[in-house]
Amino acid sequence: MELEELRHGSSSTTGREQGREAWQERATALHIGRRQAELDSNHINKLTHWWSDNVNLVLDQDVHGPSGGDPRDYLALERTYLGWFRTSVAVGSFGVVVAQLFILQAVDPGKGKILGGLLSCGAIVTSVLGCIRYFRQQRLLTQHKTLAGGWHVTIFMVVLFATFLTLFVVVILES
Repeated sequence: MELEELRHGSSSTTGREQGREAWQERATALHIGRRQAELDSNHINKLTHWWSDNVNLVLDQDVHGPSGGDPRDYLALERTYLGWFRTSVAVGSFGVVVAQLFILQAVDPGKGKILGGLLSCGAIVTSVLGCIRYFRQQRLLTQHKTLAGGWHVTIFMVVLFATFLTLFVVVILES
Protein backbone atom coordinates (compact mmCIF):
# COMPACT_ATOMS: atom_id res chain seq x y z
CA MET A 1 0.00 0.00 0.00
CA GLU A 2 2.82 2.44 0.86
CA LEU A 3 4.53 1.69 -2.43
CA GLU A 4 1.35 2.61 -4.30
CA GLU A 5 1.08 5.88 -2.36
CA LEU A 6 4.68 6.77 -3.13
CA ARG A 7 4.14 6.08 -6.83
CA HIS A 8 0.93 7.99 -7.21
CA GLY A 9 1.23 10.37 -4.28
CA SER A 10 -0.90 10.11 -1.15
CA SER A 11 -3.41 12.57 -2.55
CA SER A 12 -3.81 14.93 -5.47
CA THR A 13 -2.89 17.93 -3.30
CA THR A 14 0.41 16.35 -2.28
CA GLY A 15 1.18 15.59 -5.91
CA ARG A 16 0.49 19.20 -6.90
CA GLU A 17 2.66 20.49 -4.05
CA GLN A 18 5.46 18.16 -5.02
CA GLY A 19 5.17 19.25 -8.63
CA ARG A 20 5.20 22.91 -7.61
CA GLU A 21 8.23 22.37 -5.37
CA ALA A 22 10.04 20.50 -8.12
CA TRP A 23 9.21 23.29 -10.60
CA GLN A 24 10.50 25.93 -8.17
CA GLU A 25 13.70 23.96 -7.59
CA ARG A 26 14.25 23.63 -11.33
CA ALA A 27 13.52 27.32 -11.87
CA THR A 28 15.90 28.29 -9.06
CA ALA A 29 18.59 25.96 -10.37
CA LEU A 30 18.07 27.34 -13.89
CA HIS A 31 18.31 30.93 -12.61
CA ILE A 32 21.46 30.14 -10.62
CA GLY A 33 22.89 28.29 -13.60
CA ARG A 34 22.21 31.27 -15.88
CA ARG A 35 23.72 33.69 -13.38
CA GLN A 36 26.80 31.47 -13.01
CA ALA A 37 27.07 31.17 -16.79
CA GLU A 38 26.90 34.98 -17.10
CA LEU A 39 29.64 35.36 -14.48
CA ASP A 40 31.75 32.68 -16.14
CA SER A 41 31.32 34.24 -19.59
CA ASN A 42 32.16 37.66 -18.14
CA HIS A 43 35.41 36.32 -16.66
CA ILE A 44 36.18 34.44 -19.84
CA ASN A 45 35.59 37.59 -21.89
CA LYS A 46 37.91 39.58 -19.63
CA LEU A 47 40.59 36.89 -19.87
CA THR A 48 40.18 36.65 -23.66
CA HIS A 49 40.47 40.45 -23.97
CA TRP A 50 43.57 40.55 -21.75
CA TRP A 51 45.12 37.62 -23.62
CA SER A 52 44.57 39.20 -27.04
CA ASP A 53 45.94 42.56 -25.87
CA ASN A 54 48.99 41.31 -23.97
CA VAL A 55 49.98 37.79 -24.91
CA ASN A 56 48.81 37.16 -28.45
CA LEU A 57 49.86 40.52 -29.83
CA VAL A 58 49.84 40.71 -33.63
CA LEU A 59 52.08 43.31 -35.24
CA ASP A 60 52.03 44.64 -38.77
CA GLN A 61 55.11 44.29 -40.92
CA ASP A 62 55.20 48.05 -41.47
CA VAL A 63 57.91 49.41 -39.18
CA HIS A 64 56.20 52.75 -38.61
CA GLY A 65 52.62 51.54 -38.99
CA PRO A 66 49.69 51.79 -36.63
CA SER A 67 50.66 48.61 -34.77
CA GLY A 68 52.68 50.43 -32.17
CA GLY A 69 56.29 50.47 -33.17
CA ASP A 70 59.18 48.53 -34.49
CA PRO A 71 59.06 44.76 -33.85
CA ARG A 72 62.65 45.00 -32.64
CA ASP A 73 61.34 46.99 -29.66
CA TYR A 74 59.18 44.02 -28.66
CA LEU A 75 62.09 41.64 -29.02
CA ALA A 76 64.24 43.91 -26.85
CA LEU A 77 61.43 43.97 -24.30
CA GLU A 78 61.38 40.17 -24.23
CA ARG A 79 65.14 40.09 -23.70
CA THR A 80 64.73 42.52 -20.81
CA TYR A 81 62.08 40.27 -19.27
CA LEU A 82 64.43 37.31 -19.62
CA GLY A 83 67.07 39.37 -17.81
CA TRP A 84 64.65 39.93 -14.91
CA PHE A 85 63.85 36.22 -14.87
CA ARG A 86 67.55 35.27 -14.97
CA THR A 87 68.18 37.61 -12.02
CA SER A 88 65.30 36.01 -10.16
CA VAL A 89 66.77 32.55 -10.68
CA ALA A 90 70.20 33.76 -9.53
CA VAL A 91 68.78 35.30 -6.33
CA GLY A 92 66.81 32.12 -5.59
CA SER A 93 69.88 29.96 -6.17
CA PHE A 94 71.90 32.22 -3.90
CA GLY A 95 69.24 31.66 -1.23
CA VAL A 96 69.76 27.91 -1.48
CA VAL A 97 73.53 28.35 -1.26
CA VAL A 98 73.25 30.55 1.83
CA ALA A 99 70.93 28.09 3.57
CA GLN A 100 73.21 25.17 2.76
CA LEU A 101 76.35 26.99 3.92
CA PHE A 102 74.77 27.83 7.26
CA ILE A 103 73.72 24.20 7.67
CA LEU A 104 77.07 22.73 6.59
CA GLN A 105 79.11 25.12 8.73
CA ALA A 106 76.85 24.29 11.71
CA VAL A 107 76.80 27.97 12.62
CA ASP A 108 73.06 28.41 13.08
CA PRO A 109 70.91 26.44 10.64
CA GLY A 110 67.80 28.40 11.69
CA LYS A 111 69.29 31.72 10.61
CA GLY A 112 70.49 30.17 7.36
CA LYS A 113 67.03 28.89 6.58
CA ILE A 114 65.52 32.29 7.34
CA LEU A 115 68.02 34.08 5.11
CA GLY A 116 67.53 31.48 2.38
CA GLY A 117 63.78 31.94 2.64
CA LEU A 118 64.15 35.71 2.42
CA LEU A 119 66.27 35.37 -0.69
CA SER A 120 63.72 32.96 -2.19
CA CYS A 121 60.97 35.50 -1.49
CA GLY A 122 63.18 38.12 -3.13
CA ALA A 123 63.43 35.87 -6.18
CA ILE A 124 59.65 35.63 -6.38
CA VAL A 125 59.29 39.41 -6.02
CA THR A 126 61.90 39.91 -8.76
CA SER A 127 60.01 37.61 -11.11
CA VAL A 128 56.68 39.33 -10.42
CA LEU A 129 58.22 42.78 -10.91
CA GLY A 130 59.69 41.60 -14.22
CA CYS A 131 56.25 40.42 -15.37
CA ILE A 132 54.63 43.69 -14.33
CA ARG A 133 57.28 45.67 -16.16
CA TYR A 134 56.99 43.52 -19.28
CA PHE A 135 53.24 43.85 -19.67
CA ARG A 136 53.27 47.54 -18.78
CA GLN A 137 55.98 48.31 -21.32
CA GLN A 138 54.23 46.23 -23.97
CA ARG A 139 51.00 48.15 -23.47
CA LEU A 140 52.91 51.44 -23.70
CA LEU A 141 54.67 50.33 -26.89
CA THR A 142 51.31 49.70 -28.57
CA GLN A 143 50.41 53.30 -27.67
CA HIS A 144 53.68 54.64 -29.18
CA LYS A 145 55.08 55.47 -25.74
CA THR A 146 57.86 54.13 -23.56
CA LEU A 147 58.97 54.29 -19.95
CA ALA A 148 62.49 54.25 -18.57
CA GLY A 149 63.19 53.21 -14.99
CA GLY A 150 60.18 53.27 -12.72
CA TRP A 151 59.12 52.26 -9.23
CA HIS A 152 59.72 48.54 -9.80
CA VAL A 153 63.42 49.07 -10.45
CA THR A 154 63.72 51.16 -7.28
CA ILE A 155 61.86 48.54 -5.23
CA PHE A 156 64.07 45.78 -6.59
CA MET A 157 67.26 47.65 -5.78
CA VAL A 158 66.11 48.55 -2.24
CA VAL A 159 64.97 45.00 -1.44
CA LEU A 160 68.16 43.48 -2.84
CA PHE A 161 70.35 45.96 -0.96
CA ALA A 162 68.46 45.33 2.30
CA THR A 163 68.75 41.57 1.86
CA PHE A 164 72.49 41.67 1.23
CA LEU A 165 73.00 44.10 4.10
CA THR A 166 71.09 41.75 6.42
CA LEU A 167 73.16 38.81 5.20
CA PHE A 168 76.36 40.76 5.76
CA VAL A 169 75.35 41.76 9.30
CA VAL A 170 74.38 38.20 10.22
CA VAL A 171 77.63 36.76 8.89
CA ILE A 172 79.70 39.40 10.71
CA LEU A 173 77.85 38.79 13.99
CA GLU A 174 78.28 35.02 13.70
CA SER A 175 82.07 35.15 13.25
